[in-house]
Amino acid sequence: MEEKKILLDILGKYGHTPVIACALKFIFRNPYETLIVTDRNARIEFMDRGSEKFFGLSQGDARGTDIRELFPHSSIPITLENGIPIVGRIFEVKDKKGIGTVYPIIKEEKIIGALARLTFYSLEVVDRINSEMNRLRRKVSYFEEKQQGEYSALYTFNNILGISSLIKDTIEIAKRISLVNTDVLIVGESGTGKELFAHSIHDFTHGEKPFVKINCPAIPFELAESELFGYEKGAFSGALSSGKIGKFEVANNGTIFLDEISSLPLSVQAKLLRVLEEREIERLGSTKVKKISFRLIAATNKDLKILVKEGRFREDLYYRVAKTIINLPSLQERVEDIPVYLDHFLRKISLSFNIKPKKMSEKAIDASLKYNWPGNVRELINILELAMLKAWKSDKIDEEHLPFELISNSVRPINNNSNNSIKNIKKEVADKEKKLIVSALEKTKGNKRQAAIFLHMTRSALYEKIKRYNIA
Repeated sequence: MEEKKILLDILGKYGHTPVIACALKFIFRNPYETLIVTDRNARIEFMDRGSEKFFGLSQGDARGTDIRELFPHSSIPITLENGIPIVGRIFEVKDKKGIGTVYPIIKEEKIIGALARLTFYSLEVVDRINSEMNRLRRKVSYFEEKQQGEYSALYTFNNILGISSLIKDTIEIAKRISLVNTDVLIVGESGTGKELFAHSIHDFTHGEKPFVKINCPAIPFELAESELFGYEKGAFSGALSSGKIGKFEVANNGTIFLDEISSLPLSVQAKLLRVLEEREIERLGSTKVKKISFRLIAATNKDLKILVKEGRFREDLYYRVAKTIINLPSLQERVEDIPVYLDHFLRKISLSFNIKPKKMSEKAIDASLKYNWPGNVRELINILELAMLKAWKSDKIDEEHLPFELISNSVRPINNNSNNSIKNIKKEVADKEKKLIVSALEKTKGNKRQAAIFLHMTRSALYEKIKRYNIA
């Protein structure tokens, strides 16, 4: 018999066993799904017993019936016409809805019939499944957005303030380095903006890639290796049963920023050197290595050469991370930028305190210009916040609102504390500021709003300076 031959061809070497026989019986009498087979003219050749009972038919009574008499909106005729399966469509039968699938039956490249399955789940069940899927999608999306926010650059070169040639030249060098696929070492005193430059270098060319920041002094000594390179399950007592991915793996194809790299233990420095040279990591407790691609940006406020001589920093690692060095100037080296920072942060602090912006008196500005700012911009911000609180009921910040060390005669002055020198500096700053405003107005064709945005100042501040400098 042809049917028996077909069955044997399908089973092949598996053969016709009792289990196979029961499985075939289950397929045709599946209590969880309907099974309907029609011929080329959409007339029923077989209907499972559950469907027969659903329509109130005795066994075999459906044979020869046009499927459309029982399913007015059946998709079987469509599949018989074009030979295209219909999968996962919602069907409605006698006010009951379910998810159905229709397949064409093809023999010798001709459509000879169709096979249909229908799962009579209520739409409430379908809705519940869809709701659960949507909930999981939202959860995945939340964690993806969280990770993207956690591992992304927050600053750009536009956030770096200053009009001095020193800071402008440093920004230009950093931009050129951004375009080159090389590791970078940023050297500067505390508060000079090392992190700001690290974010900006990454954002300039790889803003969409991961940016992973590691504050090296904050990593516990005993966890430094596992934090950076990850670990396998059971690597040590207290390890997560699933293991943990390291920061270098997270930074794959992006940037990893090691802030205050000099704080890393010597044992970790040795493994870091290998990672930088081979561009591969090996998790703690693993014997497998994984290739990764990243740019390293390291930062330090210490002289690494001195640490090398003292045996606290590996010499080979120093020459590996110091391939390209950016030296950030201190605030003392760029006095002309001090008024820019004073103006910017006074407005920013006023906004955060939700109070009217205050100005600094001439004496307070003079004291700021004479001060050597050992803590750089970070110290400047702290002093302005304290001064703002002290001058809460005053219209402006005066000398009396500044800390003693800033206004005392014991502070090391700039340019020998000469009044003439201070006046010269102020005049030079004013001249440069005036030139910048004139240049901005020329570039924006007199549009003061755009000029204010270009100069990173409010329109009211720009109007006040235009009036002060008598700019037409």
